[in-house]
Amino acid sequence: MARTKTYNEKISDHIAAIVDDREIENVLHFSLLENLPGILKHGLLSRSILQGADYDVFASDVDRLDGEVDAISVSISCYYPKMFEAKRYRAGNSPWAILVFDSSILWNYHCLFYRNGAATNASKYERGKRYGGFALEKLFDDCSNLMDPTKTGFRDEHGLPSSWPTFPDSEVQVMKPVHPNYLLGAWVEVPEHGDQVREVFKAFGREDCDVVVQPFEPRICGKSYFWG
Repeated sequence: MARTKTYNEKISDHIAAIVDDREIENVLHFSLLENLPGILKHGLLSRSILQGADYDVFASDVDRLDGEVDAISVSISCYYPKMFEAKRYRAGNSPWAILVFDSSILWNYHCLFYRNGAATNASKYERGKRYGGFALEKLFDDCSNLMDPTKTGFRDEHGLPSSWPTFPDSEVQVMKPVHPNYLLGAWVEVPEHGDQVREVFKAFGREDCDVVVQPFEPRICGKSYFWG
């Protein structure tokens, strides 16, 4: 007789099915380039872990705006340019990388899904609805212009792929450290940084990781919305 799946296993299977149906290939996390060796060694760590021990991985900001010190923020398929630019500005001339991780993180780890950023006022009242496949699906809900269903939907208007969330500030919080084996590659802005990243990957035996060199610019733009 087949073993009955646990509640958590059913949740994971539901999330995996959504990821497969939407062809979500990766999740993104931006970080200071100097953190790459530490991430390859320790994985992605939460602020509470980084502050509580001597790790060679450093947080880019002093505080998290959402106060979730045990969470690691990633985004699905694209990143939020406005937030990234703000972090880069505060970091001065420090180089950055957008790290690409396998989408299986979404069902192999306990994740919370926010249609808009976790620090927004709207999200503060929805924390009890952030877990599981239904919460993930909410990230892709469509909305019609001026709430008129006869008009073109928001997603179609902006040409969003099935794997991209409806709003660019959508966020996923991973509630445990992410193993470095989930890392697939890195996106950097200039060839010099690309060479540095390849050397780091090589030093850790991760020549399987891809390196993309292109400007950190939005890939989809529409009126006041920008998806990176």
